[in-house]
Amino acid sequence: MNASLHPPAQGWSRAEESHKHGSGGENVPRVGLVLSSGGARGLAHAGVIQVLEENDIPIAAIAGCSMGAYVGALWAAGLDGSALEIRAREIKDRATLKALLDFIIPPSEGLIRGDRIREHLERDLGGKTFEQLERPLIVVATDLDRLTPHVFDSGPVSKAVHASAAIPAICAPVHLDGRRYCDGGASEPLPVALLKKRLHLDHVIAVNVMPMPDDFEARTDSTFAADDGAGRHLFARLFRTLWHRVNLLAHGNVLDTFRRALMAAQLRLITKEEAAADVVIHPRFATSSWHDFENHEQYLQAGREAAEAALPAIRALLSTTNLNQETISHEIAPPHTRLECRTA
Repeated sequence: MNASLHPPAQGWSRAEESHKHGSGGENVPRVGLVLSSGGARGLAHAGVIQVLEENDIPIAAIAGCSMGAYVGALWAAGLDGSALEIRAREIKDRATLKALLDFIIPPSEGLIRGDRIREHLERDLGGKTFEQLERPLIVVATDLDRLTPHVFDSGPVSKAVHASAAIPAICAPVHLDGRRYCDGGASEPLPVALLKKRLHLDHVIAVNVMPMPDDFEARTDSTFAADDGAGRHLFARLFRTLWHRVNLLAHGNVLDTFRRALMAAQLRLITKEEAAADVVIHPRFATSSWHDFENHEQYLQAGREAAEAALPAIRALLSTTNLNQETISHEIAPPHTRLECRTA
């Protein structure tokens, strides 16, 4: 795929003002960073983090779910933006990704177990607990027994991230302490409110790598586009037709239908959570898939460009910590202004 990027002049979005939660002391605001779910799109989080580090933006706490939890956990454990990029570049092709997948036969609980991915994460985290991290972190998963979001903020970090990133129907549920968990994106794909509720923060910056509902209507995001195989060699088209009948993820098949239904719910949850953030950084991609990790370059770059475009708003936000909401909303940008950075 290796899609090219448009210029980075636009790439962040301004959400409604949230209620402030007190001062960070010594004129240093306490800023939280929320990293959304999004599969391979979540590699853009590493690009955003690089820009925040390079510009000395203070981040006091992190919340993440699914891929956002994976990247957030590594950053909270002490890996900087450069190290995160190195980790992203390790998945250089589809074969490398497949080596991390432990397939379940028969696939009664899901297609993969996810243990190899957790072990890959543990190269850096080892057995670290939340209490041993350099930055406070909360990880959000979905409790399948209670049908509610579940916040992990104690115990082994890698197990919490495994639970948070267990994509429904793709990954088997993760069993922890007698309960079953799956992807946090199913219940809290952008956990802004949960981070605010848990920690004493002045501001929250949210990074949303998911598409927007308007993208599908305008056909500017081809995440769920069907490939009819037009122009392919006759034998290739025949093989594709046969494969479509057995590939549950193929366009129109059962797992594709499930993913679409889940996405419909996620996008509306995200819209609500964006409104509770102070600044929303929204890298955009015209073409992507949840397993498209080999195209790390486009995701990292899109994250950097969107974060760089948002820097004026972030700096203005930090400089107005002690001002009231009305003053901030006039000096930074009006609510609901949305600027976009897209890949072609």
